[in-house]
Amino acid sequence: MTEIPADDFKDIIAELEKRPLQVNEYRVKTGLGRSQTFGLVSRRSAPVDFSRMCWKRSYLYSLLLDFASKHVHIPFTSITVNQNYKAGPHFDRHNVGPSFLIAFGDYTGGDLRVHTAGEFQGLHDVRQKPLVMDFTTNLHSVEDFEGNRYSLVFYQIQKIPPGIPAGSVKKEGAKYFFYRGDEKITDGLPHVLKGRKKPKGPQLGGPAVVTFD
Repeated sequence: MTEIPADDFKDIIAELEKRPLQVNEYRVKTGLGRSQTFGLVSRRSAPVDFSRMCWKRSYLYSLLLDFASKHVHIPFTSITVNQNYKAGPHFDRHNVGPSFLIAFGDYTGGDLRVHTAGEFQGLHDVRQKPLVMDFTTNLHSVEDFEGNRYSLVFYQIQKIPPGIPAGSVKKEGAKYFFYRGDEKITDGLPHVLKGRKKPKGPQLGGPAVVTFD
């Protein structure tokens, strides 16, 4: 695939430097680090719906959707953003079909290693060079790196229930807000565990319109 110009990442990098991602405490099998998902996600003890990142980081979500409208040519429901996150060997078991992966930043090293035998086996330099691959069947990991390495993964999740409204981000004055259909979301979606969940560790962290068929 064609290399994506560095300028197309500068606004995303600026926002992540200004407000680093929170550490994801649930990715324990691939390693603890700054990694969060936007768009549709599986929610513990609740139906699939939009990630809280959509309204908590609506400006960043807007930047991601703008990037996707220019460069991502596969169907996707979800976007995982990684910030200096070295993932260990894993399969993306809860996804379906091909994913679009791109890395960027001022890092050295950090190639993607595909462990599974086949056409993708080996090391891939994914800095500004998209890789489209089925990550559900290819065991993969990130090599050691130095510097600031960011990556985006666009993909579809499994078991999407019918009737979920389209998600969008709208700029209102100087601010950005997330809409689920016509509903403006600022403080979360219904969840059976809302208000009862307790953090398990230290909290280190602090667009365009997309339709999901």
